[in-house]
Amino acid sequence: MNKLEQIKKKIFMSMKIMDTSIKGVKESQDYLLAQAYNQGLRDAMSIFETELKQ
Repeated sequence: MNKLEQIKKKIFMSMKIMDTSIKGVKESQDYLLAQAYNQGLRDAMSIFETELKQ
């Protein structure tokens, strides 16, 4: 596994996963914060990949 794949795996493993089948989870503050956190990680990974490919 190359270095980029290892980094991507570490970032993915740090994402916050919540069970959305539980009633009221999607409306909770924790869920909204987790979604924002995960979006930030995805954005950072996209920028990172773009920069490495140049």
